[in-house]
Amino acid sequence: MNTTLMSAMAATDAFLCVLVVIAACDYLRRVRPIDQPMLSVAFYLVAIGAFGSFLAAMQVHMISPFTVMIHAGIVLYAWARRGHLFVAR
Repeated sequence: MNTTLMSAMAATDAFLCVLVVIAACDYLRRVRPIDQPMLSVAFYLVAIGAFGSFLAAMQVHMISPFTVMIHAGIVLYAWARRGHLFVAR
């Protein structure tokens, strides 16, 4: 693939990974692990995986378009569900 395209995909993936880590950490701040342990574990796994993917993107590993699509999907899901999590109880 074109070097410029790969660099743009790596930068986009790194940016999306940072957004995923921020969203997961914000969700973890709002969710009580005692009440919802499976959801908490899922958010921890997403945050750790996205941070690892961010580190891989910074080391200029080969970025797949599907990886970028997965991270974009997670960011869109987090954006769409933000109101559900922040409802006053």
